[in-house]
Amino acid sequence: MSNASELAKVKQKNRAYLIAAALGTAVAILFAGLYFYSQRPDAIRNIENPYPMVDLSRSFVAQEHFITNIQPLREKLNKIVLDRKLETASIYFEFLQTGANISVNPDVRVYPASLLKVPTAIAVMRKIEKGEWRLDNKLVLFAGDIDPNYGEQYYKNSIGATFTIEELLKAILIESDNTTHRILIRNLSTEDFALMRDSMGLDEVLDERQLLSVKEYSRVFRALYYASSISREHSEQLLEWLSETSFNDYLQSGLPAGIKFSHKIGEGGPSKTYLDSGIVYVSNRPYLLTVVIAGRDEAEVKEIMREISQTVYDYVANY
Repeated sequence: MSNASELAKVKQKNRAYLIAAALGTAVAILFAGLYFYSQRPDAIRNIENPYPMVDLSRSFVAQEHFITNIQPLREKLNKIVLDRKLETASIYFEFLQTGANISVNPDVRVYPASLLKVPTAIAVMRKIEKGEWRLDNKLVLFAGDIDPNYGEQYYKNSIGATFTIEELLKAILIESDNTTHRILIRNLSTEDFALMRDSMGLDEVLDERQLLSVKEYSRVFRALYYASSISREHSEQLLEWLSETSFNDYLQSGLPAGIKFSHKIGEGGPSKTYLDSGIVYVSNRPYLLTVVIAGRDEAEVKEIMREISQTVYDYVANY
């Protein structure tokens, strides 16, 4: 009888220890939660930002990385255009830390060609964020989607073949594939494109001839960099895919190995137009560069774009 009583007391004591341990854990979690809540961005902003009316990012990036004088670069780019007599070329540069920018031949307007695939990808991601599509949803290849003019793979598939939306996005951004672009466009509504354009202020950018300037197009990459049209997660994903493209003969050729460049190229049109636009990720000094050159043969265009890109990189990296 005494043994049973002792056993009951031990069990009761163990139960008390377990309850105490559980309560202790709960209290610890509560205090940890309160601590991390106190460290939320608002708290950090109030404590660490001594200049509440100035851009918060200035508190996290050293002053040495803020380029304050871009006039020498402007003169260098104008000289390249003048020396090579590039009347139908245009350049737009923007230092993303400050918004300081340069426009050379800003009135030149061109058809954006394959650069339009980036806004299409943004429209797709907006549908995903609204829960209307998922990246693993599949879309079907129709006969009218076939376009062998750009892309080496997808137009060879049989009618009725299916591809996930993720596969289609990778194809248009990494390979600049036309067939997959047509599949996505066919499945997007007029409203989808209207909402996408509105989110980036592109409503009145394309004129009646469907032409735009390089500065106007650059809004697309700026919207991705600042995640102002779609979420940071999806902006990051699109920029990552854009950095994996193998089209490295234009602006990429003027950059050192290892410098990430998220960009999109475009080619075509009766005036032999070549375009390249994207973000160059120089450490702590990211910048946006868009260049269009028309009326020159491809070999010369590659040489000119390399010179422009190298000139910009050298100025930004060595400022």
